[in-house]
Amino acid sequence: MSVPNDRMNDEARIREIAEAWRQAVLAKDTSALVAHYAADAVVFDVVPPASMQGVEHYCENWQRWFDSINGPFTFEFREMHIAASGDIAFLHSLNRVAAGGRDDIVRATVCFRKIDGDWRVVHEHASVPLMMDMDPDEKP
Repeated sequence: MSVPNDRMNDEARIREIAEAWRQAVLAKDTSALVAHYAADAVVFDVVPPASMQGVEHYCENWQRWFDSINGPFTFEFREMHIAASGDIAFLHSLNRVAAGGRDDIVRATVCFRKIDGDWRVVHEHASVPLMMDMDPDEKP
């Protein structure tokens, strides 16, 4: 198999994993959410704590958020870009998250490592834009 085909297959696999993750979020299924994470993954999240290591802590954080949501919510990828080479890959995306009367864009960067023949998330960083120079009543 040639390198371009390997890269295309890797990118397609990472898109599958990202979609499975999105579906797990919508289903509020924390076990499925971490199915493709390394056990010691490091996550920098939007909601406290700012940094955590290990899928158990990540699941706890998601569960707290899920429990705080009353009614339906939306989670969708607005833009997604993937770069894969060898046993390392990066995905960065802009995601729309609408829940509890809020409608936000969340930026995400996810680092994957190929472990035992499949891609595993080893680091994730999610953030929301901080508008330091804007009037507080002005919408971005």
